[in-house]
Amino acid sequence: MLESQTELPAQGERAVTFWARGRQLVAAVADRMKDWAQDLPGSQTVESVRGVGALVGELKDRLPARATLNSLFEPLRPGEGQTVLSRYALHLVVVLLAVAVVSVTQVNLPQVDLRLLPSPTPAPELGSHTVAEKPTHRGGNRFVNNTAAFLQVPVAHTIMAERDRMEVVTYTVQPNDNVWAIAQGFGLAARTVLWANPSVEKSPDLLRVGQALIIPPVDGVYYTVQPGDTVEKLAKKYKTTVEKIVSFEFNQLEEPYQLQPGQQIMLPDGSKPVPVPNYYPMTRVGSAPAGAPKGTGRFAWPTQGVLTQRYWAGHPAIDIANRTGTPILAADAGYVVMAGRDTWGYGNQVVIDHGNGFKTRYAHLHTILIKAGMKVQKNQQIGTMGSTGRSTGPHLHFEIIYNGVRRNPQAFLP
Repeated sequence: MLESQTELPAQGERAVTFWARGRQLVAAVADRMKDWAQDLPGSQTVESVRGVGALVGELKDRLPARATLNSLFEPLRPGEGQTVLSRYALHLVVVLLAVAVVSVTQVNLPQVDLRLLPSPTPAPELGSHTVAEKPTHRGGNRFVNNTAAFLQVPVAHTIMAERDRMEVVTYTVQPNDNVWAIAQGFGLAARTVLWANPSVEKSPDLLRVGQALIIPPVDGVYYTVQPGDTVEKLAKKYKTTVEKIVSFEFNQLEEPYQLQPGQQIMLPDGSKPVPVPNYYPMTRVGSAPAGAPKGTGRFAWPTQGVLTQRYWAGHPAIDIANRTGTPILAADAGYVVMAGRDTWGYGNQVVIDHGNGFKTRYAHLHTILIKAGMKVQKNQQIGTMGSTGRSTGPHLHFEIIYNGVRRNPQAFLP
């Protein structure tokens, strides 16, 4: 029966194998030292290393050295059950040779501070990542698979040039509306809206919530043709030109430009005659006349009509609308400090000082019946309602001023 190759060899064979392997190791170290010496700079260091290499080379052939090593490692030679020492004997020889080489060449080994070495850290837990829905291009999902490239999808966008409105529209009156503000909202003059709506032309502040107003496309006169009207007559009467009337797209007029009664056409840039209001030069007084009465602080309504605009931040007064010529009365006793036509949009106005810190203003009057410096009593007529100044129709703009601050008149009126 063949002996297993895994069994340990005999004692003599172990010694031969040990020294054979040792001789090979020493020879390899010697050759490495020679190569190292050729690379090192400096004559002294090179000579030292070469001497050590020659010494090590001689060790493999000299018997005294072999006998010394035999006697040195005799106790460490493994017998039965001593395989551990036999394994480490060659390692010890190599370590001793390395120490000898370092000592002779005086080579300084680098110092390594183990505390500075980076310590490995575990990678952070990134978890799992899932996509609930495929990414899409703008406008819809255009992916075929997950490797599709992202591409800009053109989106059709047409910018239409702004053009003039060429049709008549209807506007429904909302709370706190007035003709001037409505016209401004459509880019028109207030008189254009008034002329297109005869029901409010003479009393524009008598608007009703929900009332429908006709809004022409451009400034001018929106006109209903009467029997006998011609383009030439209308152009002359409303101060515009034939060319503007016939070339306006909304009118749809063709030669010979015959007009039919009841036909509604636009007279661009036309205007109606406006009655010239009474003009009253402004008069003022700086001090109260002798015996001027003082007000009680309890105010009366200055006129009759419809409250068309209340007090708010952009309008620190109230507007009361009625027919032109409606009497305007002093809300309390006092004296007139200002009367006449102003240049700030109030038109014909009167300001009364009541002698107790209060003043009242009455604006847009048609006529003025008093002058500055005159004494007035409560409920005395001081003028008539009109539409002078910045006004869209006959109404009274009424203010109560206390120590220079305009207050809400409704807080003081019964």
